[in-house]
Amino acid sequence: MAVFFSLLTNLLPLYILIGMGFIAARYLKVDRQSLASLAIFMFMPIVVFGFVVNLEFQPSYILLPLVIFAVSIITGLGFLWIGRKIYGDSTANLMAMCCSMGNTGYFGLPLVFLFFNEEQTAIYIFTMLGGSVYEATFGYYLAARGAFDVKTSLKKLAKFPGLYAIAAGIIVNRLALEPPELFWTYWAYFKGAYVVLGMMIVGAALAGVNKLVFGPRFMSLVFFGKFVVWPVLIYAFVLFDRIVLQWYTPDIHNLILIMSLVPPAANIAAFAAQMNMKPEKAATTILAGTVFALVYIPAMIWLLGIR
Repeated sequence: MAVFFSLLTNLLPLYILIGMGFIAARYLKVDRQSLASLAIFMFMPIVVFGFVVNLEFQPSYILLPLVIFAVSIITGLGFLWIGRKIYGDSTANLMAMCCSMGNTGYFGLPLVFLFFNEEQTAIYIFTMLGGSVYEATFGYYLAARGAFDVKTSLKKLAKFPGLYAIAAGIIVNRLALEPPELFWTYWAYFKGAYVVLGMMIVGAALAGVNKLVFGPRFMSLVFFGKFVVWPVLIYAFVLFDRIVLQWYTPDIHNLILIMSLVPPAANIAAFAAQMNMKPEKAATTILAGTVFALVYIPAMIWLLGIR
């Protein structure tokens, strides 16, 4: 229990930042979209670039984002099928999004900062590519119920600056170039700012909830998909690697397990609002999942023996 409460204490500051984001958006009228644009187009590329430059890249790392993409597809399709059997309307699409899209960036990355070193964080960022590609392709299909074609999805993916930051970081890394010391000084500032901004974005997104819509059956299915099925599928891969492949270290296993534990992505609320896909139910589910994660993540970290 001492370990559990220690982990809980480490997570509490992140939730305070979420609360600050909620207050900023609800009472100070800070625009969530402006915060997100700053994080995605200004802070994230610099933070990602710095981590990838320091990454000691191994060919085996290429499999990691593919695993995340595959698990997202399996979960998304599986719960889309279940949702259509139960609901038969856009609620099925919303459920599939909530089950398959995790908050690996705004929520997961600050969490990784707490428990892992820079080399391991760089591996996590590279692994996040799988979720980013899924969100920009199949995730958009779920959000728009097929309204976006492949060309549109690829255009949206091409605008994601994190991809170019990773590519630039890999080039600098492979050429053994060393950024100036001044870059690393300001990179540390950007890294801290991204943690603050990222968590505040989660709170700002939740501030848009004008009415709470609790659907017990819907929320139970989402929680089962995101907090049970996702971790089980990732843990199955970890066991497969331990027994058969033996490619990855325990630290990398812990990284992808952490990735599987995060709550549903905050961006789902924006997708649902844009597509008029029960936005109140989406935001309520994200809020409930984020609050639940405060206890769930420390419990799972303790149970799985992470760190």
